[in-house]
Amino acid sequence: MTTANEAERQEADPPTADAQGKLPALVMLAGTLISLSGLAWDIGWHTDVGPDSFFTLPHLFVYSGGAIAGLTSLVMVLRATAGQRQGHEHDPAVGGRAFKVLGVFSAPIGYLIGGIAAASFLLYGLWDEWWHGLYGFDVTIASPPHQGWLNSICMTIMGTAIVFAAAREHRWGRYGLMTALAAFGSYFTITSSALGDINLDSQINWDAVAWVVIPIACVLLGGRILPRGGALGTGLINLVLNLAIWNFANWAVVWYADVQHLALRDFSELGFPVERLVLPAAVFVFSVVVELLLRWRAATAWLLGLYGGIGAIAIIWWVTVQFGGDGGGPDGGQQSSLVLTGVAAGVIGALLGIAIWRLGYAMRLANTRRTVGSDVAAAA
Repeated sequence: MTTANEAERQEADPPTADAQGKLPALVMLAGTLISLSGLAWDIGWHTDVGPDSFFTLPHLFVYSGGAIAGLTSLVMVLRATAGQRQGHEHDPAVGGRAFKVLGVFSAPIGYLIGGIAAASFLLYGLWDEWWHGLYGFDVTIASPPHQGWLNSICMTIMGTAIVFAAAREHRWGRYGLMTALAAFGSYFTITSSALGDINLDSQINWDAVAWVVIPIACVLLGGRILPRGGALGTGLINLVLNLAIWNFANWAVVWYADVQHLALRDFSELGFPVERLVLPAAVFVFSVVVELLLRWRAATAWLLGLYGGIGAIAIIWWVTVQFGGDGGGPDGGQQSSLVLTGVAAGVIGALLGIAIWRLGYAMRLANTRRTVGSDVAAAA
């Protein structure tokens, strides 16, 4: 009988994705990065200028990036469907293994997830436009349409990560995977800040917990899929990506305010975004440690859980010290709150680390062809 480990080693035939899959994968990644840049710009605008309407340039970046990713996914699904109808077997290195959808379409799994998420993102965008028309200016990230399209973009980025995971035999596939994971971690830290706008009446700072554990999980996932360099590369790209997008956001806010003839708020400080890099810097240090540990001993579910739990506790403490109880990070005002928040982060970080083992296993199988042996292993 074929075991699960043997099934994981059943790699696809020599991939042809370098010729067929590189351009659409990079276009899809570019769309998600455009959305991320637009979101950072929009946050800077709300912070340093004030509320806005639906039709602004930062919003155009956000929605155009989602549209680019969605249209790319649609094209690749239609392309795979046309190829199947012509009798050509789909190369799983191009977007992952193809699945039947509605009995008509043959959809590579990465583009299927990314496309559905992008479509829902645009629907949430229509809801957001209606929301603005009903209530006027929107100044909170916790509004239902904002949370809807933010989480939709996160799932689009995860679909992008699967696309690159399927092409990891190529150098561009490996770098694209690490960039997509870094983008997911950066995007989700912004999404999780909505928890700070909700009064949960708890001594645990759930905003800080989500803020920390998701980038850690992305580093662990990078190390699980790419045992050599995946963790370190994801942490480094996460740091560089945050450095780039927040510097861009600061410049764009000043430029766009000047174009619109609007003044910045008196307290605005648009210098080097140090506080935006505190968490990415800590995650980068974590990625270095994890990379060394994974080279010393191969990953297991329990080891990833251990790394995730300890890393979450350490980063919660360090970030709290850096922010000194400022609203941008974990609440360090009370020692009891810090202890409970650290415990919650450790538990969730450990559970996510264990879950990463299975998720990474599934993503490593994204570019395998369906075989009798793998079906038996999956059933087992």
